[in-house]
This record gives sequence, structure tokens and C-alpha cells, in this order.
Amino acid sequence: MSTHKALVLHARDAPLTLETVPRPTVSTGDAIVRILAADIVPYMNEVLTNKLPYPLSLPMTPGNTAIGRIHEVGPDSVSLTPGQLVFCDITIRARDNPSVSILYGIHGGGYPAAQKLMDGVWRNATYAEYARFPLENLYPLDEDVLLGRLGYTINNLCLMPVGLVPFGGLSEVDVKPGEVVIIAPATGRYGGAAVAVALAMGATVIAAGRNGSALETLQRIHGTARLRTVQLTDDAAANTEAFRVAAGKADGADVYLDLSPPAVQGSSLLASGIRALRPFGRCIVMGGHLGNIEFPYLEIMLKSIRIQGRFMYDRKHVLQMIQMVESGLLPLGEKSGVTHTEEFGLEGIEDALEAAAKLSGWGGHVVLKP
Repeated sequence: MSTHKALVLHARDAPLTLETVPRPTVSTGDAIVRILAADIVPYMNEVLTNKLPYPLSLPMTPGNTAIGRIHEVGPDSVSLTPGQLVFCDITIRARDNPSVSILYGIHGGGYPAAQKLMDGVWRNATYAEYARFPLENLYPLDEDVLLGRLGYTINNLCLMPVGLVPFGGLSEVDVKPGEVVIIAPATGRYGGAAVAVALAMGATVIAAGRNGSALETLQRIHGTARLRTVQLTDDAAANTEAFRVAAGKADGADVYLDLSPPAVQGSSLLASGIRALRPFGRCIVMGGHLGNIEFPYLEIMLKSIRIQGRFMYDRKHVLQMIQMVESGLLPLGEKSGVTHTEEFGLEGIEDALEAAAKLSGWGGHVVLKP
């Protein structure tokens, strides 16, 4: 067939429409993938309606990271073959300048060089039966191991991008086995994934949050002495002291991963985390905070604290995470505490977006299955 079904966004103030459109055709440097399941991030509806004004080129087919099978490969492919199960990464980089990137189907970059990527061939993403991907964005998965020996489902594999985001940050500051990592807040979607990832990297983890029952759930899921929890309060000094006590080291923790959500305004959490770090400790900022942040200036200078921002991840991180999952080191699905998964077809996109928006913590997942 030369056509396929795809969801199309024509305007930010109009709903997605399910349409029959020409199927993408393969060319040099890319492949066509049959989408089996696409992750739906909780804030996707806010992007589509422009509540989160991410730059998009309209009309377009939106999307998120997906699991698929190779349908057809370009003439220069030397490894990927039709029928192969693959992880489809939506971080698309310009080949002549890899520092220029977009998130395929969700964010056009917001500056001319990046917008050019979305304006052209990388306009229509994974909320469709088929999608085109650069060859370098497709990662083979060991189907026998993942779906066979480990017993995962395609839906489970859609959880990998949730862990990839904090893994990119933790790798950026070179977390080593035995180090103490503070993660805050740790009870949300990416925070919960970050806990699992940091434990798989061999770290001792301090998971912090305000929801005591959610922290108890994390402790029960992982069942290891390397996981400690701190219930946050409005007292910044008390939070810092609780972090230091949980670290179990006189000079403090090694790493602080900040995942403050957009709703956070004027929080002292970042400063509390930084003050709990040892000399030459590292702070990685990866949340969605929309405003300015305050740092304890003298403490950062006197203790030689490194502060690092990190957006997404690199190709090497995807390869490493796949190895961690296939080896059994990093659990997915119920093994990681995700006990509730909802799946929808293309025709149910509005219900899918609504269900995803209700995901407020670790334990739930929504996927679109074209």
C-alpha cells in the first residue's frame, strides 16, 4: 500500500485528525519503520494546544519515542534489516552540525537552524502507522532476550525513554558505583525512573519527595539498602540536614539531580540539595522549572561545586541503556514499579492524551498503538 493512517495537527487550537495520507518513502540515510507502540508523555496535550508553546511546523504528525519494526531501509544501510525490532529515538540532530537538534514530533528547536530540520523531511513523526527515521536514530533490540527470556512486552519497552532522560544527566556528571546520589523530586515519572537508573548504575540513592506513601512505595519496589528516602518539608535547612544524614558521609553526597517540575515556583529545594554536596560535588539540572533559580553562591565557590545542565541524552547513552536493560541490570514494567499501563489506538488519541495528562507519579504509563 502507498498510504497509511496518521494523526495530523493542522492548528494548535484544533484537535488531531485521523487521516489517510501517503506513506513515507525511503531514501539514502534513513529507514521506514512500522510503529508498534509510541510513548505518550504527560504534557503532550499541552504541547499540541500551545499551552506549552513548543515550536512546531504545521501541518504535521506529532509523536514521541517509539518501538517499531524496520519496514524498509535506504540503500546505504549496512546493518538494519526489514522485520528487525528497533528502539526509535526522536532526538534528531543535523548531520553537518550535531549541536543542532529537534525532538521529532514534539519540539522544533525554536531557532532557525533547528527549525529547518522540522520544516523539511522530519516533520511527521510517530503518531502514525509508519514513520521515517535517520538510520542513526534506530537501535536494534534483542527480541529473544527482551520479549522471550526477560518476558517484557512492547509496552514495557516504551518505558526506556523515561529512564533515558535522567540517565543522560547522571552520565554527564559521571556517576560511579558506590557514590551517593540525591534525586529530588523522586516520586514523579522521571524521578521514579531516575531512582531505578541510578541504582542500576551502582549508586546509593537518596530519593526525596513530599509524598510519604510514594516514597514508601519506591522503597518497597527496589527493596535495597542502597535506597534511602527523605520526606521534604518547607524548611530548607531541615531538608539539607536530612540529605546529609541520609548520605551517611561526613562531607555530604556526591551528586544531586534536580528534576523540579514547571509548577515549582520559588522553591528552595535546589539550594538545599547543593548545600548537601561534598566538596567537588556535582549538581545536574534537568527539570522543567520555567523561572529563574537561586544558588548559594559562596558555598558553590568555596566547595568547588560543579553545576551542569543537561538536555536529553547522546547516542552512546541509548546504547548503554539498551545493554543495561538486556542484561537485566535495569528492570522495566512491573519489575520497576510500573503496574498500570493504558493503551489506545490512533482513533482514541483524545482519550490517550487525557489519560497521559493524569499521570502524576511513578507507576502508570500510556502508550499509543497504531
